[in-house]
Amino acid sequence: MMPTEFRRTVHPFGARVVIESDDRRVTAAADASLARHPRRAGADPGVTLRVHATTGADAPGDPAWPTTRVTFDGGVLTLTCGSGTLTADVAAGRATMVLPPALLAVPDAVRMAVEGAVHTLLIDGGHLHAVHAGLVSFGGRNLLLRGVSGAGKSTLTYACLRAGASVCSDDWVYAVPGAPAGHVWGYPWRMFLVAEALVHFPELAGRDTVLHPGADRLKVPIEPPVGRRRIGARVDAVVLLDPDPQLDLQPIDPAEAAARFAASALPTEASGLPAAFVADLLDRPCFVLRRGTDPAAAAARLQWLARSSA
Repeated sequence: MMPTEFRRTVHPFGARVVIESDDRRVTAAADASLARHPRRAGADPGVTLRVHATTGADAPGDPAWPTTRVTFDGGVLTLTCGSGTLTADVAAGRATMVLPPALLAVPDAVRMAVEGAVHTLLIDGGHLHAVHAGLVSFGGRNLLLRGVSGAGKSTLTYACLRAGASVCSDDWVYAVPGAPAGHVWGYPWRMFLVAEALVHFPELAGRDTVLHPGADRLKVPIEPPVGRRRIGARVDAVVLLDPDPQLDLQPIDPAEAAARFAASALPTEASGLPAAFVADLLDRPCFVLRRGTDPAAAAARLQWLARSSA
């Protein structure tokens, strides 16, 4: 048995997750992140997942953050970052991590490792659906923002926040199998903008950037105001983002919505989202937003959409 001094049990999306570690920063990351997710979201309360983390030794090149490498073979996901490793055995419902001290000193790396371990076990184990999309709410009307990586979801989400919207997520939303169709949960406590987006938002000038494992590497962290955070929401409309520089917002029929949704899917979504779930999600008004070049103008169109459909 590996030595453990710290133990934490959290219940994200109804599952029971037991996290054990020899370093307090791992269990603290679970408190700061996974413990905030809804405990009773419809998942099988009998699901128990386990995460064990131990401290390794630093090696040359550590912490290597944010460079990561992921492989998935035979139901086992392996992620490496320098000498740090995360192995998630989906069938066993168990993940193990070995984190060198240099990596443990990077809070975002620890948080994302813990989240990644648990989300892998939940999603690939069939206990949770993950949709690459943001969600904003104007006046109680909830708009799902879907687009390919780099489509500007986070930039548009922040523009909506400036325009008075509440935020559920800027990048991923989650749904529990068996929950009411279209009901999703997000991560409203933090969002990340690419540094290039700051040119549109003078109030963010001079903000510090942080290292991030995304393709952009450097991101600007944003914390939405407490009163403008929504953990869960029922999707009222789906908005598919198009990079066309000519701003426009138009309704689309179910066939076009399905085609655009599929075209923007990440490989994990294409293989993991059930067709019936996607059909239920798109069984509500769907629109295409040609983003134009001004995020504030695009956000104004979404605000108009929410108000006109209230």
